[in-house]
Amino acid sequence: MISETLVELSRWQFAITAMCHFLFVPLTLGLALMLAGLESLYVITTKSYYLDACRFWGRIFVINFALGVVTRLALMFQFGSHGSYFSYYVGDVFALPLAVEILTVFFLTCLLCGPYWYGWERLSKSQHLMTTWLLVLAVNLSAISILTASAWMQNPVGATFNYQSFRIELSDLSQFLHNPIIYSKALHSISACYVTAAATVMAISASLLLKQADNQVARCSFKLAALVGLVSSLLVCVGDSTPELGTPVQNLKLSALNSSDISQQLPSIEMHIRNGIKAYAVLEELRDEKTDPQLQVDFQHFNADLGYALLLKHWTEHVTAATDQQIADAVKFCLPAAANRLHWLNWLMMTVGILNIGIFSVALWNSYTKSKYVMWSLKLSVYLAPLSWLACIAGWYIAEAGIQPWAIAGVLPTFLSVSSLSIPDLVISLFTQYLAFLGLLAVGFFLIRQSIQMQNSNIGNQEFIHEL
Repeated sequence: MISETLVELSRWQFAITAMCHFLFVPLTLGLALMLAGLESLYVITTKSYYLDACRFWGRIFVINFALGVVTRLALMFQFGSHGSYFSYYVGDVFALPLAVEILTVFFLTCLLCGPYWYGWERLSKSQHLMTTWLLVLAVNLSAISILTASAWMQNPVGATFNYQSFRIELSDLSQFLHNPIIYSKALHSISACYVTAAATVMAISASLLLKQADNQVARCSFKLAALVGLVSSLLVCVGDSTPELGTPVQNLKLSALNSSDISQQLPSIEMHIRNGIKAYAVLEELRDEKTDPQLQVDFQHFNADLGYALLLKHWTEHVTAATDQQIADAVKFCLPAAANRLHWLNWLMMTVGILNIGIFSVALWNSYTKSKYVMWSLKLSVYLAPLSWLACIAGWYIAEAGIQPWAIAGVLPTFLSVSSLSIPDLVISLFTQYLAFLGLLAVGFFLIRQSIQMQNSNIGNQEFIHEL
């Protein structure tokens, strides 16, 4: 039997690593888009304050991107260190979008950061602008690749179980790429990142305007952030719709989000578990090198529910001999552990979404109709910015916690996906990594704060580089 303490520690470490990396993602996506917008305005109008804004936000973008790369490497190592069976069982499928992303768009993003940062005096205006827009394209394609892998975890289509290798393998690339969750997930998640970045840019710009009302860099940044934030907030609402998949896992998640009665799902889950037991029994015969064609036909018939049989390993190693009580326990195990929490987090996201539409609308109206910003509008932009981060993190939590106890919905339970490490090893690595991430976050906040203070003091870009 797998230790529950081992599973919980592994989950905590993976969650902390993913969360620390995710903190840098919204700013990377949103700032890239706004940098391209500001630089386009500079090329069109030749006004120097647009260039100053590009350099100011460019410093924050590079700091944020560099720290994101470091935390991303730590996250990638988690699949081998704390999720080795996950990597073995579904690695042939899950690693596909990650490998494509790393070898193409992520490499391109890293490659473009050099010309962007050092190319202001070496490239023409049009060449540097093209570099910036390519950077926007690269970071967004990178996000879509990651979301493709995440969508497959929610709805594992285009892959089948190979009873000879005992692994999930890709069987239909077209079905994998046309997963119905991808489109809504990409639109909703990327737009939410834009909203979070816009709220952050608007808050920083507002804090600068509160100290210096005629700060042109802050004024143009505030105006662009309000526009990007409003449009993105509306896109978040459009993308906030998960397609009806009809799978038990997604049905349970939707029931929890809507606070509906989930007891109606119990008979369906029990049926899937009993079919999974039949698949497991046939699998045992196939692994004994029996070649009866009827066994293969029977296995294909029940193969889709094999993952539900694996749930029973939480109580017994002899899946085919599971008792009615153990099956009943497995059915209850499938229910969301914190349905009320998912429901209220969903309400938090919707409430913040409505507030954001109002805040960005007021800020945009203030930017285009008033020569002087209203004080309460600037203060509101500063104080309410953390809400967008909370909503973004809540969305990530709902997506992952909503499919528990599954690592891959209906395919691989979370408790089977972890590595066989000792508890002392996990405690030491968790504590060490926690301290390392706190250090990285402290460095990131310090450098960004220094950038803001230097902008407020009108310190030039060359002095900033020398200071670093």
